[in-house]
Amino acid sequence: MEKLRDDPSGLNNYFMAALGMSTLILRLGAVIQLCRKFESLNEKRDLLFSKKLLDNLCETLPSDTNWKNIWVASAIDENWKRPAENEDQSLLSRFVTFRNHFVHQKIQLRENQAAKLISGIEIFKKMEVLVALFENGRLELRNGQYFWIQDGKETLLHPYLQAYETPDQPYIFQGLYNNEKVYLLNTQLGNKMDQNPDDHINPLFESHKQSLRYGAGQIFSHVERIARYQSAFFGRDTERKLLLDFCQSNEAHNILCVKSPAGMGKGALMADLIGQLKEINIQTLYHFCGTGLQNSLQAVLYHYILHAKHSSWWNDENADVNQSLQRLPSKYIDVIALFQKLLDNHLKIVRNNTSRNLVIILDALDEAFVASSQLKISDWFTTYNEAEEPIADWRSKLNIRWIFSYRCAEDGTENFYKFPLIKETATIKELQPLQGLNPDIVSKVFKDKFNVSDDFLNALIKKAEV
Repeated sequence: MEKLRDDPSGLNNYFMAALGMSTLILRLGAVIQLCRKFESLNEKRDLLFSKKLLDNLCETLPSDTNWKNIWVASAIDENWKRPAENEDQSLLSRFVTFRNHFVHQKIQLRENQAAKLISGIEIFKKMEVLVALFENGRLELRNGQYFWIQDGKETLLHPYLQAYETPDQPYIFQGLYNNEKVYLLNTQLGNKMDQNPDDHINPLFESHKQSLRYGAGQIFSHVERIARYQSAFFGRDTERKLLLDFCQSNEAHNILCVKSPAGMGKGALMADLIGQLKEINIQTLYHFCGTGLQNSLQAVLYHYILHAKHSSWWNDENADVNQSLQRLPSKYIDVIALFQKLLDNHLKIVRNNTSRNLVIILDALDEAFVASSQLKISDWFTTYNEAEEPIADWRSKLNIRWIFSYRCAEDGTENFYKFPLIKETATIKELQPLQGLNPDIVSKVFKDKFNVSDDFLNALIKKAEV
């Protein structure tokens, strides 16, 4: 408070210096992670990463928000991931939010905003700790290109870090403006230089653009998995009926969680449900998490959008909607916003779907959480502003029926993954948690289908109980 009253200009200088240092930590850290990510990519590339790269560095005005997104998308090492964990509340997100509010004067050097200023100072202190990530590292200039050398590993940082004028004043790539001009920022003096994109940046991005020219995202084929699950499905008549009743209803609780410990047959139950819904002509979007890209919630949204587009379930007469479907957005929250918009205003119910419902199924949600914990299913039920801050809950119309399956503990508790506690979540005790099969049903099926001995059957049931 004394600084606010007695030395506001000095305090302002402190904040500007702290913002500058934190920004340099953010951007240089993001560049190092980005270049390490490039080194790890295989020949097939990571389409989601390519989209995020182009969207944040080519198709928007450069900002700390963009570089924060690059850090999140690129970090491989656990120590570098930590500042971006818990996306909305991560250290990087809190810094970017404070920085934006301060620069745009939503937070000012006034006594009635002392609490926010103190909070900003605490953020600066934590950003300062990130300097430890750069320990044992150094920049080395070779043949006009910078390398980052740390713990015996070398990473080429060119052209994101360039020796534009003098070797002791590296310039960091700030962004590509309208695909016409590159701006470079002096890491010591803060002055800007511009550069022709064709000199260094465009050739680097061209391979990423090429990989995306045939459309954003992809439709995953789950045909083999569904067939495998369905071939082994039996004895779930009660659960099947409960699921079908939920899918055909318009009750207010339109989000259903199906959970159980591993091995109880959630995937097989979802596969059977998909087959049943097809038979009664209820439109269904479904996805089974698995490995790699299939475990990204952003990739899942692309899959849903493209699946519905391929099935002609979107009313795409609107020019903006048609353009969005032709070239899907790259940012996760923009994909969420598009999916929400499509469901709210542009869903086409086909004539023979007498229920007038659309069922959205996501199996093995826990796999997606483990693979990418910063993306949460609650994100899908939230709206965001341009600064990527959550502003309100979003709920679909009641004819959109959501089903999510995932693992839980034996007693039904969710130790490693908690579904958002929202009032629209339905309660069906037979599915929460899903129980093992009745021994009588198992006996009948194995006797009729496989003609096994009683000793073998008893041993099988006993083992399953354990």
